[in-house]
Amino acid sequence: MGGLIARFVDEGYDAYYVRASNDEKDGSQLPGENDIINHRESVAATKILGMKNVISLNWRNDYTAPIPLNELRSQLIFLIRKYKPDVILAHNPWEHYQKNPDHRNVARAIAEAYWLAGYANVNPEQLTLGVQPYQASFMYLKARLDWGLGQRPNIAMELNEDQVKRKEKAYQTHRNVYAHPASARAMKATLAKENLFIPEFERMDDQQAAVQMEEWYMEWISRERGKQAGVKYAEDYYFVDEFDYVPGLKEYLQKNVRKQ
Repeated sequence: MGGLIARFVDEGYDAYYVRASNDEKDGSQLPGENDIINHRESVAATKILGMKNVISLNWRNDYTAPIPLNELRSQLIFLIRKYKPDVILAHNPWEHYQKNPDHRNVARAIAEAYWLAGYANVNPEQLTLGVQPYQASFMYLKARLDWGLGQRPNIAMELNEDQVKRKEKAYQTHRNVYAHPASARAMKATLAKENLFIPEFERMDDQQAAVQMEEWYMEWISRERGKQAGVKYAEDYYFVDEFDYVPGLKEYLQKNVRKQ
């Protein structure tokens, strides 16, 4: 989602990143070290995109299943009421074959929070803290492309080259998980078995090569989604707006509403 976040920031929006779990299992270190490193890299990545802050809820990684859904949902409802976002970006809770339990559980909680945050009788105790019921207008949902049926987008958001470059740099900042030297070593070994090599890697160490691989991947996927949408770069999403729950209303408005 990095390209769309960069685009929103460019258009004047304030952006905040909610980090639901502590990511302790992502990376090559012990859980406590992974937690610290991944948080630090999340802060660095969001700064590259121009985001204001990282808000960590610190639920334990891969332990969201036993969390009462209402607990996580109430935290997200409070954040929606506090920050009053126009737009929410999240995993798609209705995607097919999502293997990651945290993705499934957090996605469901945020989809429900998006809907319920506007009702005063939902978590009314929060109103004593000075927040008011509030519902965001738009939600952009994202899903995996390579698990089962994966993503079924209904919109593509065009990106410019600078936004894609910032997305590339933000992504490879997560070096404990993605741009790790071991990934470059594995790629080189796989290519060597086929008597192949990547010329650019000859003048790079493994860390530099790993970074380059991730930047190439982000550029490729942005270009691929752009090609499908008829533009140079894009990201695709399942888009939900304020009329999503009224069957037929959107089509009626598109057909009948005229500018004065």
